[in-house]
Amino acid sequence: MLGGALLALAACSPEAPAPDNAQEVRAELNVTSNAATARVETKAAPAPAPAAPQEKVAAAAAAAGERRCGWLSNPTPGNWWLTDKDGQWVLGTQGGDQAPGMEGLPDMSTAGWVETNVHYGYGCACITIAHDPTTRKVTRIAKAEPKPLKQCQADRSLPKPG
Repeated sequence: MLGGALLALAACSPEAPAPDNAQEVRAELNVTSNAATARVETKAAPAPAPAAPQEKVAAAAAAAGERRCGWLSNPTPGNWWLTDKDGQWVLGTQGGDQAPGMEGLPDMSTAGWVETNVHYGYGCACITIAHDPTTRKVTRIAKAEPKPLKQCQADRSLPKPG
């Protein structure tokens, strides 16, 4: 009996080849007088292969937030977006979703604001956001800073506001 237990445990020894299911197996043998006890532990299979590098970078940037600077537009109640060199990023839509953090936006008119519809309009801002890269919908606003209008006017990579 002890010989059978030793033989069974030998198959689980560190020197034995890895099992087909890629799980790590460790065995311990404690022999006291005529009794043998064994403990076998298994660990989960390795994690799936990591995502491609560009996918990892995009996911990390979205989760951590990225700083984007450009024209911040609020043409009508509830409608907000930022237009930068890469396109338009939706912060909120009237009657629809508003990105968490909208309530913390500072007064954007402090550095200049162009009114196009009563007090609605656009200004220049830098905003740290998390977003869905496929829809360009902002999922969180971490920080927002008004910037002088001349900063966006001087940036040739930005489209004209409006």
